[in-house]
Amino acid sequence: MNVNKKYVPFIVVFALMLLMPFTVQTIADIRGEGRFISLDIFKDVFRTPFKRESALNGNAEKLSKAWLGAREGIAGGAEISSALEPVISALSDLESAAFTVNAYMELDNASDDYKLLKRADQLLSALEDEPESFPVVDSVLKAVVENFKEFSWSRPANCVRRYGVWTSKYLRAFEKKVEEENALVLALRPKYQLAVWNVFDDPGEKVVLGSRRNEGAPWLYYRQDVEFLVQPSPLDARSKKLDNPIVAITKFRDQLKERGVELLVVVVPGKPSIYPELLVGGNLDTSYSGHGKNILDSLTSLGFNTVDLYTPLLAAKSHDEKMGQLYLDDDTHWTPRGAELAADVIAAKVSELVDAGVVDVGAASAEYVVSDSLADRMGDIGEMSGLNKFEVFKIQQVTGHVVSQQTITERDSATYDTTRTPFKDDFRKAKILILGDSFSRIYQTDAPVNAGWISHFAKNMKRPVASIVSDGGASTLVREKLARKSGVLKGKKLLIWEFVERDLRFGAEGWKTVEF
Repeated sequence: MNVNKKYVPFIVVFALMLLMPFTVQTIADIRGEGRFISLDIFKDVFRTPFKRESALNGNAEKLSKAWLGAREGIAGGAEISSALEPVISALSDLESAAFTVNAYMELDNASDDYKLLKRADQLLSALEDEPESFPVVDSVLKAVVENFKEFSWSRPANCVRRYGVWTSKYLRAFEKKVEEENALVLALRPKYQLAVWNVFDDPGEKVVLGSRRNEGAPWLYYRQDVEFLVQPSPLDARSKKLDNPIVAITKFRDQLKERGVELLVVVVPGKPSIYPELLVGGNLDTSYSGHGKNILDSLTSLGFNTVDLYTPLLAAKSHDEKMGQLYLDDDTHWTPRGAELAADVIAAKVSELVDAGVVDVGAASAEYVVSDSLADRMGDIGEMSGLNKFEVFKIQQVTGHVVSQQTITERDSATYDTTRTPFKDDFRKAKILILGDSFSRIYQTDAPVNAGWISHFAKNMKRPVASIVSDGGASTLVREKLARKSGVLKGKKLLIWEFVERDLRFGAEGWKTVEF
């Protein structure tokens, strides 16, 4: 085939443009200390499966020795918790090696290897509180060691066949990693984003720009929060490819009931559900009802214990001018005011369940006090935009109310305040366990610390609580965390499950059934 010579320069330029990202990345890999992303595909076919197999064999041997030592220690009278520490560490190392199949794929949680390791994890975690289960733990750990101690050619072959470059999931993950970490993209993208912002007021693909308030500060929304409202409901026939959240929630409630634990569902409204008028620039429709509220109402009608945060948050907006807004300017989360309001509403609901005889959370047994503390917040939506490095969005300062536990003693008929200690989870004494996402984490484990809704809920209830939190993973991941440590349910009477409404559609790992 003859090619007109005048097209040759254009073909050469086009070819160079195609090769440029790969070439720049390869040069960056050679000059830097990072791995060769460009070669991941080849490594995950010819090297990673065998390296993983070797790690599995080594860690299985380590687990076998640790378990033998623990058995001898326990037989000799050592404390179970101390004896089990090396075993738990060895099992954790084995899980890490098994669950990470290659650079981009995780082990399918429906596989036999996954189920065996999770069962061992759960049984081992509960052994200290259930010493009678020792024979079962011994049997399962021996099965784990037997399964992984010998080199297997079938496992590496299965890794390549089921999790390798031949799968669409691997290729999508690889493509995403190249897009995110390519040296050329990392060098040019920030400048491009700043130019687009300056010219078009476009804050990026993950961000929706709302009206300006607070002396011109941009009011930002997370795009997924907005998409949750405008796309069909997760229960709509058009969303049939999604997991049905009500099915998963029902299963979880039934699993808890088998263990004598009541479930209380808390759906947190997304920012645009409470402030839709700043998103669309119109007046608030007081009859506004989104998918999250509708699903919450469906759960209530089905007999679930639920907390409605929509109604009180929408009502509280009328006091924003005096008391400050309920959500942060350029963040998905609520302000301390919003978190404390949620704590009040949730505590009132729990008290209602106690008064009705639905659940017994024990007598009030703790006293808490609060103190003011300032904290600087750099919004997560601003970070998503990529514009924070140019200081487009400013730090927002908030005042949190830090909760401390107060121990009071009486001496000679007088009351003495003896000590104040920082609030902390109490898994042994608490009858209430909280599962949550970043709305449970904010202000609680990050600045100003112990000022989140969890500590304020404990203050209102005058009772200790415990919590398990997974950022962005309250739909499935946090239940998987609980399943791995299901021994923490011992002594619990109420489980409060908090998740943001967008997770009803976009929850990490969907709404899978998690076996305990």
